[in-house]
Amino acid sequence: MKKPLILIALSALGAALNAQQPWNIDRLQDACLQDAYFIEPPAALKAELESAAGMRPLYNTVYHISGPYKSWGRDYIRFQCAAGVDFRLPEDVAVKMLPHLVSCSYWQQRFVQLLQWSHVDMTALSGLLEVDTLDDRYGRYSVIRWLDYSFQPSEQWPVTFTVMTNTHQPQQLSLHALERLAEWGAFATDADQLVYERNKEQLRQNAADRRADLQRELDSLSSISDWAERHADSLVLVLQRDSLSVANEQMQAEVERAKERMNRDEIFIMNIKPARSDYMFGIELNLYNCYDKTISKIELTVTPYNDRGQVQADKFQRTVRTVRCMGPIHPGSPAQYLFDELFWNDRGRIKYMRVTGITFHFTDGSHRSFSGYNQILKHSLK
Repeated sequence: MKKPLILIALSALGAALNAQQPWNIDRLQDACLQDAYFIEPPAALKAELESAAGMRPLYNTVYHISGPYKSWGRDYIRFQCAAGVDFRLPEDVAVKMLPHLVSCSYWQQRFVQLLQWSHVDMTALSGLLEVDTLDDRYGRYSVIRWLDYSFQPSEQWPVTFTVMTNTHQPQQLSLHALERLAEWGAFATDADQLVYERNKEQLRQNAADRRADLQRELDSLSSISDWAERHADSLVLVLQRDSLSVANEQMQAEVERAKERMNRDEIFIMNIKPARSDYMFGIELNLYNCYDKTISKIELTVTPYNDRGQVQADKFQRTVRTVRCMGPIHPGSPAQYLFDELFWNDRGRIKYMRVTGITFHFTDGSHRSFSGYNQILKHSLK
């Protein structure tokens, strides 16, 4: 399988960070005249820094490194931040601080590279990024906007990226989350989206051509039917039409009786079955609005089980996932949802899943919740 370009870039990012060790005076001189994010060091080193600087510097903030320079025959490095805190350190002490500096220019370059990924594959998500999966205006891919990035007081994940999808709500992604999404091939460029739209248009055209062929066949059959009507016994045709009408009325009556029973008994789950995609395990649901008001969205909590009826964690030790089914679903109407990539099941230990929690959100602002598999089972078609 070809490795996604963004995963290669993120892997290179991690390798570049590791390559910064060990720190030495050459690295310190390279950092001069640049901006760097100063992460708060361990207590022992912090005490040494504050003693050498003769003050308490601001930690977890951006500094401009303007040194080195000499004073009284000794080499110093000068640090300046926007808050007006300036201090200087001898080179031997400044070198010890280098593992706690993050290059701002490095992350600026990484952010510029991320801007090319203008779309995100809605089918490849697994709870790390929220999109409206019922919004089909963008086809398979949803537009993603990279808004900004900010530094965090952490040596392991020093930045957080802010993005916006078709939910129009800003969301934050850590570098760890970005690597997960990239590993699943979730990001796409404008060119990827264009190829998808062209393929989709070709499929749409093929379907239109097929419909045209079927219509011609129907027209031909209609001509034969017209000929038969002109020559068949009129009484037989009347009886046939009456028979079809009675059958249709009986079917409609059965449907109405079923709806009345589901509304009366508060039945909202029509069918649940597993959904598998490669090494992923998911769930497919057919739901029904048994209430007298419109549902805006449904939140479902699902749990995986093994063949012994025990809760089974997936490869990433996840034992529960919460998904969102977007509406609207009008009273008396069914809805179908598919979440086929909820758990990583490369070893085949997950055999089935159960809905262990469900909350209905209505358009009037109210909601109704059910918890526990046994309670939810009472509201399912047997």
